[in-house]
Amino acid sequence: MKILHASAEYFPYIKMGGLADMLASLTKEQAQSEEVYVALPYIGGLGKEPLWTGKDYPALLPKDAKTDSLVVSVLRDSRFLEAEESGVKLYFFQSDLFQTLDSIYGHAEEHFRFAMFSYACYALSQILKVDVFHAHDWHTAISLALQKDSPFPIPSVFTIHNLAYQGDHPFWMTGFLKEEPFRLVTSPFDHNGKCNYMKAGILSANQITTVSPGYREETLREPNGFGLSDCLNLRARDYSGILNGIDTEEWNPKKDKRIYNTFQDSNWKVGKLKNKEELFKEIGRPFLPLDAPLVGLIGRLTYQKGFPTFLKAFLDRRHLPHRYVVLGSGDPETENSFFQLSESLPDIFYFYKGYNESLAHKIEAASDFFLMPSLFEPCGLNQMYSHVYGTIPIVSRVGGLRDTVEESSLIQFKTGIVFEPNDTGSLGYALERARDLFFSPERDIVVKNIMKLDWSWKKRKAEYQSVYFRAIDLQI
Repeated sequence: MKILHASAEYFPYIKMGGLADMLASLTKEQAQSEEVYVALPYIGGLGKEPLWTGKDYPALLPKDAKTDSLVVSVLRDSRFLEAEESGVKLYFFQSDLFQTLDSIYGHAEEHFRFAMFSYACYALSQILKVDVFHAHDWHTAISLALQKDSPFPIPSVFTIHNLAYQGDHPFWMTGFLKEEPFRLVTSPFDHNGKCNYMKAGILSANQITTVSPGYREETLREPNGFGLSDCLNLRARDYSGILNGIDTEEWNPKKDKRIYNTFQDSNWKVGKLKNKEELFKEIGRPFLPLDAPLVGLIGRLTYQKGFPTFLKAFLDRRHLPHRYVVLGSGDPETENSFFQLSESLPDIFYFYKGYNESLAHKIEAASDFFLMPSLFEPCGLNQMYSHVYGTIPIVSRVGGLRDTVEESSLIQFKTGIVFEPNDTGSLGYALERARDLFFSPERDIVVKNIMKLDWSWKKRKAEYQSVYFRAIDLQI
């Protein structure tokens, strides 16, 4: 089977969140038995230089190159440059629209950039004659509408990674979608008076997936549907929740070259202690006690991630022996709060603004607990990374977190600590239970059990395969 994925992110080239990790690890697994291609933008700030093959492909179909519109001229001057990574063929969309960017999001004219990219991905799928076209999130959703309206449609799948971001724009800004080479009827994509790219993907794809069963159920009801739950309910028969997996080569404490000391379940205590000691030295906190619980937090500092709830719970439970290491960036107010804590309470709190892949691995390896206070979480990957590194996750009961972490009363089935979202008291009590578990002999049982959990892509790959076959059946 020939599969083309279209995405704005792909690790290690473009990474802003879990989408990059998810797609890189999924495609690596798929490439063991299928022909797998990935289309992504070629931005100036790539995280790694691609291994180019020397081949390139047009971004415009010959039948659409007959007019001289602005859109056609942009696409005529653009190309896909081919590269390869772990058996996956990568196609970088080389265009003036993206090459001046040092990051993928947060720029003006995103509605136009990603629409151009979406058309180019659609054209590439036709040129490569793939069996399945798999688009990810709103940035590539217009390609699904093009696929649906094509005289030669390719079976399509749309994966929703985060419904909170929908790519909705005023119709006056998206008039070009009615012109060459799009020629789309955009009225069905109307949501609250705007052209909603996410809705276009939901209505157009043969099959829809999201990244956990729990999140699927949540999005079928408001407010977690962010206004699109009715639309998703109309497609409920074609809507699946498939839990993400992780790259067990990239995230593996036995051979992780980014951490200070490798370890496994048989020597996890020594491994944790050495990694904690070296981490404290690197962040300039060598005076912190090694026998106190270390809680790691990594993520985008956005409303979704629930950091204001954590800040309140932290202040309410300052008497606890926990130390905290936070890695992330985003909301300026949250960043300022974390900076103040890092300066005023250096013996308890450390904050690193930004994202650092190596530091993320080191925090996972050194931490005793990993906190995810999300208000909603489509899947989450860090709780799975934490399991593999013997780091007990403390998570809110939402989405993929409740699918992967269970606070069972039976110690042999306990895989973490769970609290209610947006509830300061519940999170505070969870931190108290973490303290009790840290000093309990039961911790050894929990750690050894979670390090044996299998979060690889083997099972999930088969689930996606089933979705692809359903998409093909619907297209025939």
